[in-house]
Amino acid sequence: MPTFVHPLWGYALDYPEGWLWEEQGEVTAFAPHRAALAPDYEGANAGHLAIRPELNPYLRPIEPRWTEYITRVGIMKGAKKLGASPLKVGNLEGYEAELLMPAKQNRRLWIGLLAAGGIILHLMLTHPKEAKDAFQGAASRMVQSLRFVARTEGVATDAHGLPLPPEYSPAPLEAVLAATSPDEGWQTYTGKAPIAALQAFYLRELPQHGWDISAYYPFPNRSADVRFASFLAERDGAQAIVALIPYDKNPVRGNLAIRLTQTEG
Repeated sequence: MPTFVHPLWGYALDYPEGWLWEEQGEVTAFAPHRAALAPDYEGANAGHLAIRPELNPYLRPIEPRWTEYITRVGIMKGAKKLGASPLKVGNLEGYEAELLMPAKQNRRLWIGLLAAGGIILHLMLTHPKEAKDAFQGAASRMVQSLRFVARTEGVATDAHGLPLPPEYSPAPLEAVLAATSPDEGWQTYTGKAPIAALQAFYLRELPQHGWDISAYYPFPNRSADVRFASFLAERDGAQAIVALIPYDKNPVRGNLAIRLTQTEG
């Protein structure tokens, strides 16, 4: 089976041969053919599995998130809860539920929530009722294969060995830190990744590239005074600041600023 690995969030799963996947904003959808990736597709062999990650930096209990998720999906889809039960996949733990869709829609809807290491995965499987036998086995194997990788392959680094997110390019200082002087030593990059995904990327990749994280300030933060995410990291006598500068919204995206603050010798 082919394996999908999200380059920022770091979750992986195996999906059936011949299936396709597509990024849809914060969601990654998997389906047996391209038309079925669309949420409103009702044609032949309809159905898909969707995964939306969420950052949980303070490791808050997931029960309130599960209640919110199942309620929101129920209202959005006009569905009723049939029952929920615990769900465990490797070291990921959470809940799952089958939702009863209106009879006229002829749809089956299953949702799940799995959490590990400060990341929550929202899962949703939908397909026609008569396709349950075809979809349930494939989707179950996909969900049971979910795991987080130790590192993602092919990550680029800057001149100091600090990892750089995929599809981030060097940019003029004023494009990221408009009120900052060039002599402060910032290297700046622009990209389009959600700031939550960038935080997941650096929490995983800094240690994998030999950097010890001595401090981490999430965004959004409990303190309104912390207006961006940042990491303080150390390696071989060097100290660095990695700042993720928020812009846009729904989702909030992040640009990148890196500064080496101290080098040995």
